[in-house]
Amino acid sequence: MNKEILINVEPQEKRLAIIENKVLEEFSVERIGVKRLVGNVYKGRVSSIVPAVKAAFVNLGLEKNGYLYMADIVGLGLEFDAIDKEEEELRPQKGMQPHQSIEQLLKKGQEVLIQVTKEPFGTKGARLTTHISLPGRYIVLLPYDRHLGISRRISDDKERARLKDILRQLEVPSEMGVIIRTAGIGKSKRDLSRDLKYLLGVWRKIKIGASRKAAPALLHEEYDLVLRIARDYLTEDVDKLIIDSRDEYRKIQHFLSAVSPHLRSKLELYEGDIPLFDRKGIEKEIEKIFERKVLLRSGGYIVIEPTEGLVAIDVNSGKFTEKRNLEETAFAINTEAAREIARQIRLRDLGGIIVIDFIDMMQAGHRRKVFEALIGSLKRDKAKTDVSPLSELCLVEMTRQRMRRSLESVSFRECPYCQGKGLIKSVPTISILALRKVKKYLKETKKKQVELHVHPEVASRLFNEDRPAIESIERTFRGKIIVKADPILHVEEVKLI
Repeated sequence: MNKEILINVEPQEKRLAIIENKVLEEFSVERIGVKRLVGNVYKGRVSSIVPAVKAAFVNLGLEKNGYLYMADIVGLGLEFDAIDKEEEELRPQKGMQPHQSIEQLLKKGQEVLIQVTKEPFGTKGARLTTHISLPGRYIVLLPYDRHLGISRRISDDKERARLKDILRQLEVPSEMGVIIRTAGIGKSKRDLSRDLKYLLGVWRKIKIGASRKAAPALLHEEYDLVLRIARDYLTEDVDKLIIDSRDEYRKIQHFLSAVSPHLRSKLELYEGDIPLFDRKGIEKEIEKIFERKVLLRSGGYIVIEPTEGLVAIDVNSGKFTEKRNLEETAFAINTEAAREIARQIRLRDLGGIIVIDFIDMMQAGHRRKVFEALIGSLKRDKAKTDVSPLSELCLVEMTRQRMRRSLESVSFRECPYCQGKGLIKSVPTISILALRKVKKYLKETKKKQVELHVHPEVASRLFNEDRPAIESIERTFRGKIIVKADPILHVEEVKLI
């Protein structure tokens, strides 16, 4: 299997694409200037306590206070992503005293060391926990939890036994815990020890910051997209990690030198004239991510409808006519759709409640096989999912962990033309697309001047926030970009003259 990680760095955003056998399997965007909070560690101050919902609101120094449920303060209800705690517990774990109330645990004005587990969403602030976890390449350090464990996604019994032995040998402080991640498969004691040493250094810096800074204060900031990819996705099964920014290339080199020197050979700097994503032929595939209708190779299709409360996915037979009877037709389309749905959920980063309506099948064996195809394809998803069995009506209800804003909400805004009945691309997105078109135009035509006609809102963005990007393009091509606001144009329309 050929697997490549591509990272495109622009002045306004960073984009990740994972390609397997020339198929786009994962895609992510991080806008410059839009801070990601999940994983950040803060010294906060309790601003209020709400006993009725067993929660406290904590001032982090952000626009909205974060919320901290009682279950996220001590052992009750504590979870770690993809970790089987019951089977792999090697130390007794600290727990909550029975019948405690949140008022006994926290007081208004109290300073607390907390970590963000979910981004702010809508009117809600960030979700918080006092159970801090610091992820490394191969392990997760738990400074306030004595639990030692292994990811449940490591299924080989011999490997689990080997990692258990290493866990017992690691010099983990007695008050702390460690979880071995799936990337730890096949790793030596030396590899895991080096990762542990690195994370203990991070924790020391957090503690020093907590002792010196007054609340509210940011003590530790999670890696940006580029370093998260190097840490979480660059493994032995990846053939190459290709990035088109020299500065970010050096940053990854430095990171890998500290944690995984043997992986540096997989890192490649792209300096071609054609944009990286165009060279790999995935720019058009990325555009398809936002389409409602997803065509299947068989001729069937999927319709994906995100709503405020849930995501509805409908499977349709379309032009599929190869099978002689309806049952076999439905089974063939549903099987293909199950795999594609799992891929689309990852690509679009759909979260919350998801309802899938497959084509009706009468045979229980067919329903079972379609469900197995869906579950098998979801196994590669790093987000936590909970899937109910396929019903007799061929409906599947599932939930998927929502850690941040969906890709759609980042790239689109509510349409002013239809009062929210549809979606149009946001002004920053159109600005980025316009500048990509300008670069392509200047390169292909060899002209030294271009007029860029856009909607006034896009023009305002180009004149102000994106002025440095325009100047950079002008220097690169030794040309002149003239931006003209045209109120007649649709906000998504871009014209080059």
